[in-house]
Amino acid sequence: MRTRLGLLVIHNDPVPEMEIWRSVGPDTSVHTARFWTPRPFGTEFTGLDVEELLSGTGMDVAVRQLGDLDVHALGYCFASSSVFGGTAFDTAFGAHVERLSGGVPTVTAGQAIREELARNRADGIAVVAPPWFSDGTLEAIRSYLPVRVRQIIRYELPAEWDGIERPDLFDRGARFAVDQDELERQILQRLEPGIDTLLVPGGGFASLTAAERLRRSRRLNVISSNSALLRAMERRAASVARAAPVP
Repeated sequence: MRTRLGLLVIHNDPVPEMEIWRSVGPDTSVHTARFWTPRPFGTEFTGLDVEELLSGTGMDVAVRQLGDLDVHALGYCFASSSVFGGTAFDTAFGAHVERLSGGVPTVTAGQAIREELARNRADGIAVVAPPWFSDGTLEAIRSYLPVRVRQIIRYELPAEWDGIERPDLFDRGARFAVDQDELERQILQRLEPGIDTLLVPGGGFASLTAAERLRRSRRLNVISSNSALLRAMERRAASVARAAPVP
């Protein structure tokens, strides 16, 4: 493999590596290191500073493992840290992890989303949110994004999930309950006229199949946390390859 990409993923999230593996080319390999989720069950995550995040979740070990693997770029698959910590978190996290990993270029999912929106010159977007995002998280997303959010479409689960607090839905198994046909149906049913860019900000919110269909059949521009992170890592890995001396 010519390009090695490293992912930092919470311990109980199967989605980012699955979607990114499906999206990379034949000369790219994806390597995942896990850390404990920073959100204790029954609570709502509203951000942690970089030092506490890395030391309290075991992420410092995960970072060193990927650094020892000699990956060409590192991606942090937990956009909520950026949403609540802002661009200051993105900058501090990248600098800290690059030092800890021995200089591997690092990008957060939040930072990657902002870059992708800027590259696409998107404005007036719809955010397609997972059911476990609280109202507070959605407001934080509005504040963090560099573009205007015209609409929020929150994926609706079947009635058997009623009564569970939103932040607990992910850990209770809702991450496995996202049906791609139903996701596509809900988006098309509720999307307001004139919006042609969709943002899926949750890395644990599976959307790859629905996004591919919406791009093909409706010509919608769909940016997910995972697709944006992959492209951001590929750009950084390419910069490393260009800078590497020829043996």
